Amino acid sequence: MAAAVEAAMQKAALAEAEQAVKAREATLTHVGYPNFGKTDHHKLEPDDWRHTDRRDDLTSAELQLAKRCHGAHIETLSQEVTAVGSHYLLIHYDVPYLNAETFKLKVCGLVDKELSLSMAEIRSRPSTTQAVLMACAGTGRMSQKHRFWTHVPWGVDSFGCAQWTGCSLADLLKEAGLKPGAKQVIFTGADKGVEGGKVQYFQRSLSVDDAMLGHVMLVWGMNGEDLKPAHGAPLRIIVPGWYGMASVKWLTTIEVTEGGWWGHQMEAYSFRRAAEDPGRVPLTQLPVRALMSPPGYPDFFSRARVVPPGVHRVIGKVWAGAVEIDRVEFSSDHGKTWNNATVERKTGLFGWATWHYDWQAPEEGTFVLKCRGFDAKGRSQDEPGDDEFNWTGMGDTQPQM
Repeated sequence: MAAAVEAAMQKAALAEAEQAVKAREATLTHVGYPNFGKTDHHKLEPDDWRHTDRRDDLTSAELQLAKRCHGAHIETLSQEVTAVGSHYLLIHYDVPYLNAETFKLKVCGLVDKELSLSMAEIRSRPSTTQAVLMACAGTGRMSQKHRFWTHVPWGVDSFGCAQWTGCSLADLLKEAGLKPGAKQVIFTGADKGVEGGKVQYFQRSLSVDDAMLGHVMLVWGMNGEDLKPAHGAPLRIIVPGWYGMASVKWLTTIEVTEGGWWGHQMEAYSFRRAAEDPGRVPLTQLPVRALMSPPGYPDFFSRARVVPPGVHRVIGKVWAGAVEIDRVEFSSDHGKTWNNATVERKTGLFGWATWHYDWQAPEEGTFVLKCRGFDAKGRSQDEPGDDEFNWTGMGDTQPQM
């Protein structure tokens, strides 16, 4: 990577890191941290809105979504790059199959020059490849006892760290020329469906300031190959350091506006305490999270692990978006005591870091292994009574176990 490009991306990463801290602080303030579990926010909703009151009481709608939207295999945490077939997928509507030969990307709105670009024209631009950790905003939703909102019942497996190849969004917007008053960039995908009683395309937006950060990419490649249809072929956006919903797949249109647009996917991906919460906090940058590939071998049905006595190296990954990692802690007694793990260098500005801990498994017994991450900005994983406030099941950071 050229020195100038790397310096620009470093600067952008620092800006993302500061925003990530502010985003987490806003969420914690909204739910009254550190008084988790001491409120009755869930009582704001009538009982018939709570479609389940037991953690494992999954509905047929949730199971159907879980089959369609798959998570990563947890054992892939031992690998530096997540294989395409193991990378988590959340597909809101149908997968559109677009012809790359006839595809055109439209750039319009408050620009000096509207653009209509073929894939050949897009791919002829200066390109870069970067490792980007992506995770769903609904990670950990399955751990909630009270799930008010029918959505994919993710465990901790909605993650993936791939090598993405593409060109700079900022350079494209500079070429189009932003007119005075341009404040927001709306990205529209070709996937179309019904939500909130309305037929709509999947759309998300970024502020112009965020869109102009040098690391946001128009992507056509994943792990050295062309994008697969399920991952957004022929073109998608990758917004490093943000939850996955920001990285719109099957991108067809980029529209620059004066701001004020707040579509369904912007409203849905927010942290709120009730269905109608005027103080809702939009979900943006990734929090810190550590995961592990448990030792031993699994029971087919329960996924509980069996290990022989002796020393076992527990391997995992930790990420925090653009923020550097401070440490990872490991527990073998359900979080009663914690020990520091060994953390290696992060893979790229927006990738993940490998960690390991050598655990001495006793002769016999049942043990609950847990891990948690801490980043250099003071953010940590918490164990809030999330039933009390998290209506959408978004932004959960409870430690894996």
